[in-house]
Amino acid sequence: MKGFFNMAIDSLLDNRLRSTLTILIIATGITSLVSIQTAIEGLSRSVEKSFGRMGAHCFTISSLDKKSERAVRPVSYADVQEFVRRFDTKAVVSISSSMGMQKVSAGGVSSEPTITITATDENHLRMGLASLAVGRNFNHREVEGSNDICIIGDNIARRLFKGCDPLGAPLRVGATDYVVTGIMKREGSLFGIGTDNTVLIPLGAARARFLASDAYCSLDIMPVGDEKLLFEEAWERALVVMKLIRGLRPQDEADFTISRSDSVIRELDALKGKLSAAALVIGLITLLGASVGLMNILLVSVRERTSEIGLRKALGARPSTIAMQFLTEAVLIGQIGCAAGLLFGLIFGNLVALLMGCPFTLPWRWLGLSVLLSLLVSILSGYLPARRASLLDPIAALRCE
Repeated sequence: MKGFFNMAIDSLLDNRLRSTLTILIIATGITSLVSIQTAIEGLSRSVEKSFGRMGAHCFTISSLDKKSERAVRPVSYADVQEFVRRFDTKAVVSISSSMGMQKVSAGGVSSEPTITITATDENHLRMGLASLAVGRNFNHREVEGSNDICIIGDNIARRLFKGCDPLGAPLRVGATDYVVTGIMKREGSLFGIGTDNTVLIPLGAARARFLASDAYCSLDIMPVGDEKLLFEEAWERALVVMKLIRGLRPQDEADFTISRSDSVIRELDALKGKLSAAALVIGLITLLGASVGLMNILLVSVRERTSEIGLRKALGARPSTIAMQFLTEAVLIGQIGCAAGLLFGLIFGNLVALLMGCPFTLPWRWLGLSVLLSLLVSILSGYLPARRASLLDPIAALRCE
């Protein structure tokens, strides 16, 4: 086997240009497949981490999309307050309202205007929508009052306070200084969006300074107890209660959105499947082109080495030995291309994932599949040249000298 490998290396060195081009084509196919799958895997993990904290048996009530064909009537603060008063199923309910992205500052250092400001209550953290690293949560009195306090994300603490203790320090949001009472754990972000770049302020303070009476609000609801049993009951009850609050009959179509916490993950899984299929098709098409190139290189090699093959067969080399030599060359070229493709695919894929704020990822399943695909392509491409070389008549081959 070592002899086959050495001869394959010599053949590659003798045909540097053709071998390099074929290796590059194979590497391109593997790179496209692995890089896309790596980026998809990183994105998927980030989304699952962000939305998985709430669990599968939670749901959210919010306003219809503004792009909806139906007239959009916002789920207002009055609606959600009335919902909390009427909803009698055992559950943890959190009210929140997004105030968009703003610039925040502390100690003369300002952020980019990409910080998400969210007005919420004490149940926001209790539901697992975020978790504290240090400091404390809001209490009910602070949520109902107009206390100028806030909880900040990890990125904000690192960039604006730079080694200083943020707890008890002021953070300016708009024209108001809020005292930092807590810092959320680092969770990672998706496209720069996530708890790391978020400021939480109490609903009472937001209502006093920002929120209009008809501002868009949302409800996050987590049934307590036997989750599977209570979920459907809580879902149906929440749907009826919100319809009644908004003047609708139970049989009327809802003029608001109610969705499961894991719906984004399910949608992402569907998109992930389509992107994975597209990446596989692109990779296979590229590898098909590489297989044609590899076969041509080996056929040319057989023609150029006809006399060598004839001499070896005349000296007693078996057809299987000749065939194995050319198959070894094919597999070697394929695996070199595969190794280069895996390396560049992981680099490019993780760079894209990093730009999206996703974690470093090794898609082991696709790495293994790429190795198998390149091996299969190499064997199929090398079969015809290897067979042709093994069937050469030694006398006719020697006449070619």
